[in-house]
Amino acid sequence: MRYRADIDGLRTVAVMLVLVFHFDLFAVGKAGFIGVDVFFVISGFLITAIIRSDLEAGRFHFGDFLYRRIRRLYPALMATLLLTMAAGWFLFLPHRFEELATQTLWSLLYVVNFYFWQNVNYFGLQAGSIPLLHMWSLAVEEQFYFFFPLVCLAIWRWAPRLLMPAVLLAFLASFALGLIFTSLKPEASFYLLPTRAWELMMGSALSLMVHGRDVRGGWLQVMGPLGLLLVAASVVFYGPLTQVPGWFALLPTLGAVALILGGFASHAPVTRLMATGPMVWIGKISYPLYLVHWPIRIFLQEHTLEFTLGWRFFGFVLSFVVAAGVYYMIETPIRRGRIFAARWLYVGVVVGLSIAMILASTLIMRNDGATGRFVPEVAEILEFRNDTAKPFDQCNSLAASVDALCGLGDDTAPRKVLVIGDSHALALAGAMDIRLTAEGHGGALFYAHSCMPVSGAGYDWCRQPIEGILDLIERSPEVTDVVMVSIWRQALPEGGKPFDGLWVPEGEVAEAFTSHLLETVERLQAAGKRVTIVEPLFAAARSVPEILAANIAFDRDWPIDISLAEHRATFATVAAAFEALDNVHRVSLIEPFCGDGTCYAVVDGVPLFTDNNHLAFGQSAHIANVLKDWAYSIFP
Repeated sequence: MRYRADIDGLRTVAVMLVLVFHFDLFAVGKAGFIGVDVFFVISGFLITAIIRSDLEAGRFHFGDFLYRRIRRLYPALMATLLLTMAAGWFLFLPHRFEELATQTLWSLLYVVNFYFWQNVNYFGLQAGSIPLLHMWSLAVEEQFYFFFPLVCLAIWRWAPRLLMPAVLLAFLASFALGLIFTSLKPEASFYLLPTRAWELMMGSALSLMVHGRDVRGGWLQVMGPLGLLLVAASVVFYGPLTQVPGWFALLPTLGAVALILGGFASHAPVTRLMATGPMVWIGKISYPLYLVHWPIRIFLQEHTLEFTLGWRFFGFVLSFVVAAGVYYMIETPIRRGRIFAARWLYVGVVVGLSIAMILASTLIMRNDGATGRFVPEVAEILEFRNDTAKPFDQCNSLAASVDALCGLGDDTAPRKVLVIGDSHALALAGAMDIRLTAEGHGGALFYAHSCMPVSGAGYDWCRQPIEGILDLIERSPEVTDVVMVSIWRQALPEGGKPFDGLWVPEGEVAEAFTSHLLETVERLQAAGKRVTIVEPLFAAARSVPEILAANIAFDRDWPIDISLAEHRATFATVAAAFEALDNVHRVSLIEPFCGDGTCYAVVDGVPLFTDNNHLAFGQSAHIANVLKDWAYSIFP
């Protein structure tokens, strides 16, 4: 097919959505990941046009097709991975460098999306620190490029007329899978080809539909504005409870289809806008720009005390500079055959570099992130990251009875005390176990990651386990005391929060939390239970072991402590909700660590937390002493 400058302009729209989102440049654009949906449609459209033309001309060879894909895509990918690994050697602590090596290995093999499916929630808190997270989409595309041509070739040989029906059938099947699994298995639906292929198939179907036809008509004039409207609507209407991809992905993908169709009207205003010089230039470098921007963001965030708007804008601009360098110095010369022109030479270089990178990545992984780059104290401090409550890790499974839950305290005594909450209940389990044992009492533990022990609060995945444990408590007469533990940040007003499956705006969060907390407490009290709330502990600015290790490794002096006033200001609305409760014990763990107005994250030279807010298991005995007054008041 002939070159269309407007499609490069559409690439610009896609990549700018991603960059603005990832660098958090504006209040809007929180759905910038839809740029990937647009890319998928473009890829499906263009690759199908190439395959169809080659099939009709009788010159399609799968090996040639793969070779062209590798020649087009691999140079920028390899350059990005090499630059990222080189930067990681100097800028990443061992555990981060080991993670980078793992992601590099799977990225080279184009299966990193499977790794992220098992290990990373794209919308979770950890996602913002994963250096190659964006590579998932490249893996999906490459998997599509491998399977789709083979299917097309098989159909073309036996029944060419069935190619379009087969593409439409695959589109519908993949879309149906996406709808089903977006709610049932959101990570799988987000990362894997079977639930994403429909977006590429949408572009494929469009390509087959217009292939060989003279597409014209006045209706094309409205396609461009309609496409822009649909893409803009996907940005505006995205909300924190929107299930992705699901139905929502139809907005940007249909928008991309409309813009591609509108591009057939070469003199239409939107087409001319898309084909302007700046739009085309950014579109041409969009592939390396997409590749390099996320590692740049991660490195800057890692080495700036505050990742301010100024630093984010600097990273945005730097991404263009690095991407242009990769495009002009590496990608273009190789693609056009100015270097490594011979196929055997290029394939040899690709295979050799890939093997070298795989071996290097494996070596780094086997050596715990090359700890020898730093003094031994760095690795020793980082070990505190692993000081978690491992004996209680599996206590997040509901059971039919309290006796079947994880036990705490004296295992010969009745289980009167039930500790429930989020991962902070898990972190407190060691201290509760020691305290209850000392008092000769038994208890049990149940926790659900990220979920406050409050009925109706949180995302969909929280409501079922929390309702389940509350129901169990109500029908368990042996339980006399319920201890509610959480970080309670899920109740802070900033940005709004989910309650009862609806998104509550920022100004109404405090009231919603107070009413739901009151309802939960009254429900427990009506069942005859005494209720204890463990108030939120302070949080350091970043992971305490990592800050301490980085201060040594990079010869800096970043602070790890915060003021008590700052902590109280942060949790003012939560404290007000607690004040509204009657006949509830409240336990504060703050005083021993914030006595002089500063909250200290290191106790006797040992980190208090495994990250920036979860208590270290090794601090359990210390925390158990803090719980003495509570225990004496409950068990006189």
